[in-house]
Amino acid sequence: MRELTLQNLINRVDELPEVPQIAFRAIQLLNNPETDVSSLAQVISSDQALTAKVLRLCNSAFYGLSRQVTTISEAVVIVGFSSLKSLVLMLTTQSTMNKGLLGYKIGPGEFWHHSLSAAEVSRFLAQHTKSNNPEEAFIAGLIHDIGKMVLNQYALPEVYRATNLSQKERIPIREAETRVLGFDHADVGAALTERWNFPPVLVEAIRRHHNFEPYAPAGKTEALPLLVSTANLIAQSLEHTQIFNWSELQNHAQMLQDTLGLNIEQLKQLLPALRQRISEANDMLLLLD
Repeated sequence: MRELTLQNLINRVDELPEVPQIAFRAIQLLNNPETDVSSLAQVISSDQALTAKVLRLCNSAFYGLSRQVTTISEAVVIVGFSSLKSLVLMLTTQSTMNKGLLGYKIGPGEFWHHSLSAAEVSRFLAQHTKSNNPEEAFIAGLIHDIGKMVLNQYALPEVYRATNLSQKERIPIREAETRVLGFDHADVGAALTERWNFPPVLVEAIRRHHNFEPYAPAGKTEALPLLVSTANLIAQSLEHTQIFNWSELQNHAQMLQDTLGLNIEQLKQLLPALRQRISEANDMLLLLD
């Protein structure tokens, strides 16, 4: 049996071969505070398929703009720089994330649907609570499970074992991964985004997206990890049933109140709007097909 450590796994992942090069260029732009409108427009315009998708989505009912957008530079100005950056990342990763993850027994479209749902809920909660930049929350929600893509590609035998163990013993997949590998997909995602020079708070949001562990580097708890943990749980629950199980969120009620200013009753009142966001995410998927 081979010995697979987190470090030697990440060392093999210079790039995810199935992710288009333009996605990495988009990621570099996302992480560069000097990025301006013209450079972003130039990167988008260099890919005809991406340009067509951006313009189609900007002109859809999803954005509800009052006039037709005909150029990428115009889209940057009208939709907004931050919004367009997250839109580009979404569009450039869609084809890869839309594939199935065989080792996890996740069918085509399921991983992408969950990722986009978590992204939309993250953004909605950030907007509602005014606790974080909404586009940063969207990006963190979109790629929170990227570690599963890496493991499915580079550690498929171990993923098979973890998935079977999870089903046999009825334990969470992250616990099964840890028992098989010594680390889980959240650890992998955090290590990869750290290697890509993502901001530390985004790295920690990915690392902590299952455990609700607070992140307070300067003595104040950052909202982003909690936003993503909450959004992941809500997206998972609403994808599979219309009956929401509040017990896990109830366990973290005090942290939700202290960090996001939300109590459980307020979250319950937001549930219809959150369902609507996930429905809108589904509608967006149809636009991108």
